[in-house]
Amino acid sequence: MLYQASKLKVEVTDGIARLEFNAEDDSVNKFDRSTVDQLGEAAQALKNADGLKGLLVTSGKGVFIVGADITEFGETFKSSDDEMMEWMQSS
Repeated sequence: MLYQASKLKVEVTDGIARLEFNAEDDSVNKFDRSTVDQLGEAAQALKNADGLKGLLVTSGKGVFIVGADITEFGETFKSSDDEMMEWMQSS
């Protein structure tokens, strides 16, 4: 297992990484703050991995991802353009 958290995990077999969205605490996958944070951590783990040939992105749910949880991002969306860019680049 290359990376594992409550919203997603990454396994590597024969040089192919499989990133699976599968929120343990919800019936659907959605982009909320913790998912975005974990996706950034998984991306860093993938960046640091040697010998990767490809990446497959999957879902452990019947629906891939239902969208963003905009209730969590309301205050962030009120930020200036520069603050938004900084937030997106750090995620």
